[in-house]
Amino acid sequence: MSEKQSFWTLFGIAILGTITLVVTNGMTISGIGVFDTSLLEEFGWSRSELKLRGLINLVASSVIMPFVGAVIDRFGVKRMLIIGLVFISGLLYSYSIITAAWQMYAIHLMFAFAVSGAGTLAVIIMVSQRIKHNRGTAIGIALAGTSLGGIIVPQMGLRLLENFGWRGAFQWETIVPLVIAVIIFIFLKPVNYKKKVDQKVAEDEETGLTEFSMQEAIKTPVFWAICFAGIFCFYSILGIIDNLFLYLSELGFDNSEATNAFSIFFAIILVAKLSSGIVTDFIDEHLLFKLQLALMTVGAALLAINSVSLVWPSLICIGLGWGGLYTLFNYIIITTFGVKSAGKIGGLISFFEGVGSGLGIYLTAFIADKTGSYSMSIWVIVGLLCIAFVISFFIKKIAPQEPPEILEE
Repeated sequence: MSEKQSFWTLFGIAILGTITLVVTNGMTISGIGVFDTSLLEEFGWSRSELKLRGLINLVASSVIMPFVGAVIDRFGVKRMLIIGLVFISGLLYSYSIITAAWQMYAIHLMFAFAVSGAGTLAVIIMVSQRIKHNRGTAIGIALAGTSLGGIIVPQMGLRLLENFGWRGAFQWETIVPLVIAVIIFIFLKPVNYKKKVDQKVAEDEETGLTEFSMQEAIKTPVFWAICFAGIFCFYSILGIIDNLFLYLSELGFDNSEATNAFSIFFAIILVAKLSSGIVTDFIDEHLLFKLQLALMTVGAALLAINSVSLVWPSLICIGLGWGGLYTLFNYIIITTFGVKSAGKIGGLISFFEGVGSGLGIYLTAFIADKTGSYSMSIWVIVGLLCIAFVISFFIKKIAPQEPPEILEE
């Protein structure tokens, strides 16, 4: 009875996280790209002008994440998830009535606040607080939502685009976040942890994790290794993902072919996220992290060659590598520093990841504009991934401290 209940608890919480990330990530990041061609044709912007929205979104998100993380720790994830989803719905409608680039930039600035409160960090905390055993599996299932968003939302967006135009498509999409907000309001029960005063770094019986405070975490080399590896890895993958439609168009893919390739790419990432989450319950996550990073680097090198024949081998390698890395970044943060200050710690790490993501989106397009193709942009990505691989050797488990002995006279 208890095993069955435990399974359904794990599955239900993980799937709720999956659905949430399909909306928050899919509709604000990966799903927006399907409208790129329509926006460029209507407004006549350059690629770098269009992709500046991603830089604004992700850099703003990175700046506010430490503060949002502290709010999550203080008030709980349920409220933040609902507020963020309602906010996203309103912003999607606003997207449908833009007439100038500055309006688009303003919307993506607001997306930063919405996704910070209802995105990956909130979902990771939600799952980690409620699942103690098979936590890696649960996190892998939940994070699959970021990939499912890349599969489902572009396909949905393409159908809506064909039937209602890009403005009508955004208006129809506003319904989805509201539905998910209602589901979370009804089904997600809040969890409150009792704070322990003056507790040293040690394993906590309640979570089964070594619990660090923010002040303790930033004193460790592991924390900074995760931050800088995050900058380079997130620069690389967001640079590739957000420019993939235009890159494939450059190689001769039409809009439908590029959309299908995009969805298949995210399906590959999905498989890697699920499998790596499960594997972390059985083998060392730090070794797996290095292997996934090496695979992603090989894929980026193949993509940089700029050959149609190498598109699928490169996307398979990148997808399998990044899918595992994405799960492992979040899993290692939780298993290294614990969950009770995860909002603040994860928020600060997300600052570095967000800066890398925003720069990757913008500079990949900017370099392509200056050089005439995406090849040089992606070779820059290859170099950054090599640096991240070296840094990965500094990411390792920190042993908990033993409580001090009390001496009696």
